Amino acid sequence: MQKLINDISFERFRDASEQIDAVKRGIQHNRLGEATLTEIQTDSDRLSKRIARENMPISAALERINGVPNFQDIQVLYKILKISESVGRITIKTRYGNSGYGTGFLIAPGILITNNHVFGDAETAKNSVVQFYYELDDRNESKKTQTFGFVPEKLFFTSPFKVETGKPDSGLDFTIVAVSEKSKEGKNIAEIPHTVLDENAGKIIEGENCVIIQHPKGDYKKTVMKDIRMLTLKDDFLIYESDTLPGSSGAAVIGLGTGEVVALHHSSIPNKNPHGQWLRKDGGVYSEGDADETIDWLGNEGVRVSSLIRAIKNAVLPDEMNAFKNSIFGRITDTSDDQKDSNSTQTPAHVMNNSNQSVVNEAINKIQNNTLNVDAPLQYFEIELSNIVIMQDDWRYNYKALVPEIMTSEPLFPMSTIPSQKAMHYITLRSHLNPWEMAAKLEALPQIKTATPDLEMETDLQIRTDSYGRLTESDMLESMKTSHAVGRQDDFKSKWSASTYFNLDDADELRQRIWNRTAVGLDLIPGQPTDVVSLIKKNLGGSPADNATEAENTDDLASEILNNLKNIQLVQLDTGYTDHAKIKGRFNLNCDEDFIDGSDARDVTRNGFLRHPGHGTRTASIITGGEMKDIYKNDGNYGILCDAEKNPLLSIIPYRVSESVVLISRGKNVVDAVNQAINTNADIMFMCMGSYPRPMLAEAAKAAYDNGVIWVCAAGNEVEMVVSPALYPGTIAVAAINPNRKPWRGSSYGSEVDISAPGEDVYVPSIDEKYNEIMVYGSGTSYATPHVAAAAALWKAVHHDKLMEKYRFPWQIVEAFRCCLKQSVSKPATWDSENYGAGILNIPALLSTALPEIDQSTYAYRNDTRQEWDLGVREGIHFLWKTALRKTNLTHESFSEFELTERSRIALSAMTGNTTSSIFESESITARADSEKILKMYFDSYKHN
Repeated sequence: MQKLINDISFERFRDASEQIDAVKRGIQHNRLGEATLTEIQTDSDRLSKRIARENMPISAALERINGVPNFQDIQVLYKILKISESVGRITIKTRYGNSGYGTGFLIAPGILITNNHVFGDAETAKNSVVQFYYELDDRNESKKTQTFGFVPEKLFFTSPFKVETGKPDSGLDFTIVAVSEKSKEGKNIAEIPHTVLDENAGKIIEGENCVIIQHPKGDYKKTVMKDIRMLTLKDDFLIYESDTLPGSSGAAVIGLGTGEVVALHHSSIPNKNPHGQWLRKDGGVYSEGDADETIDWLGNEGVRVSSLIRAIKNAVLPDEMNAFKNSIFGRITDTSDDQKDSNSTQTPAHVMNNSNQSVVNEAINKIQNNTLNVDAPLQYFEIELSNIVIMQDDWRYNYKALVPEIMTSEPLFPMSTIPSQKAMHYITLRSHLNPWEMAAKLEALPQIKTATPDLEMETDLQIRTDSYGRLTESDMLESMKTSHAVGRQDDFKSKWSASTYFNLDDADELRQRIWNRTAVGLDLIPGQPTDVVSLIKKNLGGSPADNATEAENTDDLASEILNNLKNIQLVQLDTGYTDHAKIKGRFNLNCDEDFIDGSDARDVTRNGFLRHPGHGTRTASIITGGEMKDIYKNDGNYGILCDAEKNPLLSIIPYRVSESVVLISRGKNVVDAVNQAINTNADIMFMCMGSYPRPMLAEAAKAAYDNGVIWVCAAGNEVEMVVSPALYPGTIAVAAINPNRKPWRGSSYGSEVDISAPGEDVYVPSIDEKYNEIMVYGSGTSYATPHVAAAAALWKAVHHDKLMEKYRFPWQIVEAFRCCLKQSVSKPATWDSENYGAGILNIPALLSTALPEIDQSTYAYRNDTRQEWDLGVREGIHFLWKTALRKTNLTHESFSEFELTERSRIALSAMTGNTTSSIFESESITARADSEKILKMYFDSYKHN
C-alpha cells in the first residue's frame, strides 16, 4: 500500500515538475545570495498573505522573510517546541499483534490526526495506542511516556489515499480519531497540548524552510532542521525537501518562518526511470529488500492544512460525533491559506528569476489596498473573559475569527489555576480606532467581560515640588546639578537640627549621611554605625569574652544565616541597573531580565526628563551600595546588606519594567516580571514606583502573595492616596519618614500602609548634568521601600528553616513577615498609626520577634469582592490620574487632547453631577473635589479588607 501511495505522489510531482524546477532554480539563486525569497515568488496573492502574517510594517516584514534561513527569532522555536508536545508515536495493532508504527498529532483536546494508511478503519484505531513524550530529555534519558488508547466510536473520520468517484474529499490520506480521556499512567488527555490548525493565509511560501516532527521507524521523537525548502503546491498537496523514514507517516510539517503547521506528511516521492522503476541513489534500480535509505528520493509530500480543514468541515457524521468534531475549528476564517483565488496573479513558471520584482510590488499593492491594516498602530488590551467556561474555550480557539484586527491573544497568568487569573488574557491588535472605542467593541462580544487598553501610565514620581529643602525624584530628574549634593549639606543640618540621629558638627557629617541606617536600628554601639553581620551575631547572643565555645557556636550560626542571606532571591522591579560606582558589580546579572525589549536589564543613560536614568541604581544602593571615595570625595551612606568592609552580602536581581521613572509604558511588563519572579522562586520583590490600579496588576499581586513572594511597594508620592501596587492586600506598603521621626509631608498615606521607613533627605547616588557620578539628598517613598525589602531578606535568612516547618501555605510567610514587622516597630509618642502604618522599621527588633501563628482569618484575600467598573469610568480614571499628577489646571486645548468618548463623559457626569468640562477645565475647588472623589472611590475598591 505504501508503494502505491509513493507512486501516486510521484505522478503529482511529475505534473508539477516545470514549476518545481523553476522553484529549485530560484532556491539556488537564493542560497547563493543572488535573489531574496520574495524575489523568487510567482504568486503575488500568496506572497501578500505571507507578508501580512508578519503583522508589522511591510518593509520590516520583507526584511524578516528575506533573512538568512539559518537565523530565526527564538519565539519560533518556542512555537515549534509547543507543537512537538502534541506529536505522538502510534503503535499500529491488529488482531494479530503489532504491525508497524506511525506518527500523529493532536489538533484539538482529545482528537488526533494521522494518515489513512496508518488507520484505514475504526477497528485498527481501536486496537492501537499512541504514546506522547516518547522522546529523550537534555540528559539523553527517556521521558515519562503517556500511553493512550483510541475511542473511534466517539469520533472517527477518514479520507482514503485514493481518489474515489463521487467522493469530493477523498484522496487526502488522513484520519481523525478520538483519543481516550486518560492514559495508562493516569494523565488526562486535556493536559497534553494540542496544535490548532490555522487556515488563515500566509503560513509559508515557495522556497521557505520546513521542519518535520516525526517518529521515524517508531524511534524516539526526531526533527529535521536543516536547509529544507518548500518546493510548490500541487492541488491539495504541498511538496517539499526533507528526510523521512517509515513511521513518519502522519508527522507535522511546520513552516520555519512562522512556526505554524502547514501540512500533514504522508509520503516520500521516489525518483523513477522511463520504465517507471524506482531508482537508488547509486543510479541502480531499486529492488524489494533494499533499504529505504538507498532510494533516490526527489522530495516529500504532505496534505495541506486548508484541504484538511475543508474535508473535515464537509464530513457527514452522526450528530454525537459532529459536536466533538467542531472543536477542531480553532483559528479558522473564510480566508483559506493557499486556496485558489480568483484574484491570484501568477506568472508563468519558466520566467521565474530574481528579476521578478513585479510580483513583490503586486503583493505590496494588494496589502496596501485591502483591509488588513498592517500599517495601523499597535494597540494592547488586558481582557477578562466570561465566567462561562465554554465561552472562554470559544475565545481561545476562535479569537482571530471574532476580532479580525487581532494579532495575538495570550494568557496573562499561564501557570495559574486560579479561575480569576485563568480568565485574564492579553491581546495585541492593529486598529485606527480610539483605544477606548476599540475596548467597547471588544466588550460587546459575549466572550469578553471587560477590556481595558494597556496605555502608558504616569507614575506618582512625575510630581514635582517647589517646597524648600526637599528634592523629590522628579526634581532630581528635572535638574541634576552638583550643587544639589554638596551645597545642601548646610541646608540639611539646619533643617534637621532637632534630629536625635546625629550631631550637627562637621566631624559628624558621615553620621548625618547615614541617618537612615541609624533610624532603622543599625546603631547598636553609641556613636558608631554597625553592620548587619554584627547585628546577627548580637541577635544570636554570642559573647567571646565570656564563653569561647558559645562564641564559636554563634559564629557558626551566623555563617549559616549569612549563607542563607546570600542565597535569598531579591528581585528589583525598576528601570534596570547601571555601572555607577556606588552599585557596580552588586547586581546579579546572571538572572537579570528586561521586560521591555528583551535585551539585558541595563538602564541606558539618556537626556531628557522622561528618559533620565538611575532610579534603579539609587534605590538599590540603599540595600547593597558600597564606597566611591576614589570618585567622589563627599561619599557617604552604604547598603544595609553590607558587611563592615562594605562588601555586599547578596546580589540584587534587576528586572527592567520601565524605561523611565515617571512612565510605565505597559502594565504587562510588570505582570510578566511578577510571573517570572514566581516561576523562578523569588523570595522578595520590591518596587519603588506606582500608578493607578489595574485589574491585571491586582491579580499579579494576588499571584505573588499566594506563592509566598513578599512584595514590598512604595506607598506613593504627593498624590494623597496609596498607589498601585502598594494598595493591593497582598503587598507590603511603605510610607516615608524624615530625620525628625515624623512622616514625610509628600508621602502617600492611608489605612493600606503597613509601615514607614526613612525616605526624606536620604543620601543616594546620582549623576550631575555633566554625567559625573555624585551623591545627593533625595526624598520619596522610593527610598523608604528598599529599607523594608532589605529587612525582609534578613528576616527570611534568620528564619529560613523555621518558615518551611511552621507554615503550611506560602501566603502565610508573607503574613508572618507583616505581623513581625508591625510588632517590632519603633513608635514615636504622637505617631499616626491609621495613615502611616504601625510605626518606623526597627530591624534588630524585627529579627528578635518570635514567629507568630497565622490562621485563615489573616488571609489577605478572604473577602476579595473587588468592584467591577464600567468601561467609561475606567477611561475617566486614566485621564483624571493624568490631571491629578500635573497639579495644574488644564486649558481647553490640553483637555481636548484627551478625546474622551461619550461613554466616559456620561459616566463621569453621573458620578459627580457635573459636566466633564467642569471637572477637567475648571479652576474651582468643586472641580478638584469632583476629581478626587472619583479617584478615591476607584482606588478604595482595590484596598485592603
